[in-house]
Amino acid sequence: MPSLLPILIMLLLPGVSDVATAIAGPNGDSRATSSASRSQIHRAADTVVDRGVVSEVNAELIRKAIQKHLESEWGRKVKTVHVTILEPADPVMIPGGTVELSIIPTPLEEGLGRRMFHVEAVANGKSRKTIQVVADIAAMVDAVVVTRFLKADELIDMGDLKTVGMRIHQVNHPFITDQGEVIGKSASRPLPPDTPLRPAFVKLPLVIKKGDRVLIEARRGGLSIRAYGVTKSSGQVGQTVMVANLDSGRELRAKVVAPSLVEVDF
Repeated sequence: MPSLLPILIMLLLPGVSDVATAIAGPNGDSRATSSASRSQIHRAADTVVDRGVVSEVNAELIRKAIQKHLESEWGRKVKTVHVTILEPADPVMIPGGTVELSIIPTPLEEGLGRRMFHVEAVANGKSRKTIQVVADIAAMVDAVVVTRFLKADELIDMGDLKTVGMRIHQVNHPFITDQGEVIGKSASRPLPPDTPLRPAFVKLPLVIKKGDRVLIEARRGGLSIRAYGVTKSSGQVGQTVMVANLDSGRELRAKVVAPSLVEVDF
């Protein structure tokens, strides 16, 4: 028969039930398990459950992480980035709860096309796994193109331009993406319609053309002398052109200051 001593102790001494619980052993003997021991058992069980939490990282989550990284890296060089994950094809299981993904920078960052990335999976502030990813990277820009045929030296107006989406083959592309960089300039060469503009295709407009009648101004201190002449070449503001003085016939080198105005040193 099991001993009645533990039961008597529990009945006679209040509060003892919070300290120990009588458990009958297989041979009729009694074993006491403290409440502190029970709490340790529960904490251990909770820990095991936490370690058992697993998150699934699929290709879409990886794609978003890489796209966000590239958009931040390339800034305003491109408008949109397209990422296609090639590997891994199957989801990656990461232990430890909610996972955050970040891209590990490499010394030699590559551009577009097929690339390899190392994606770090972090859960509860700890790095759990580095995923090796192969992806195809494409990018688009809004390129400025001309809407009609432009002759060389023809001024470019807002109505001569439009913006179209264009896939690029390198991040440091040569195309103009801001119409403000073009309006008011002139074509440096004949430009057919729908030509994507590059900086070399436009230039500052010619404000003086060969054969124009201009005012020649010479200044020194407070003294100013003016005469009229005819240009022998065309030029932009700041450029030097040859001008023939209409009174003397003498040719002078003069700097273009404004339309119909040049300046000489004396």
